[in-house]
Amino acid sequence: MADSLDWGVREDAAAKIKKINDKFFLEYFSIWKKWVKDSNPNIRRAVEVGLLRIKKDFVPYALDLLEVLAYDSNPYVRKSCGPFALSHVCYKDSRLAFERLRKWMKIEDRNVRWNVAMSLGVWFGQTHLEESLKLLKILAKDKERFIWRAAASSLIKLIRKHPELKREVFSWENCEECLNVVKKYVEE
Repeated sequence: MADSLDWGVREDAAAKIKKINDKFFLEYFSIWKKWVKDSNPNIRRAVEVGLLRIKKDFVPYALDLLEVLAYDSNPYVRKSCGPFALSHVCYKDSRLAFERLRKWMKIEDRNVRWNVAMSLGVWFGQTHLEESLKLLKILAKDKERFIWRAAASSLIKLIRKHPELKREVFSWENCEECLNVVKKYVEE
């Protein structure tokens, strides 16, 4: 099902994985570990979307799976990882999540850092503003455009939801390229 040409069928596959994870996550964990490395991006994405409802007790395992997927350069997988699955899983255990995200930010792989940045602009990041801003301030200074643009995207979302952040964010130094993008989409 996860490899169907029909998007709806692929979504049904992810929904079925969610249901499996609700009751049998640990029993299927070894399967998911194989599937996150499958050559087919549809299979990899089904696993990550299947993690959305994971129980708090299983967050460390889910983050282990998402760490593998965070390296994934396939656009279909990447767009579902940081801004979607990673954000949902991180929300369940923010302490552990920020611990992992701080570690992942230091990884040279650009896809990993992109996923970290993108996870901070949505549900998880919007709920934990102070810590999210600390990480985004670092990512906004990244030398790679791909990364600081992801940080800009998340900052735009955060400022639109919390306009009071503008003064603080616009005072950051050494990240002018990122902030110039943010300013285009958010009134100063």
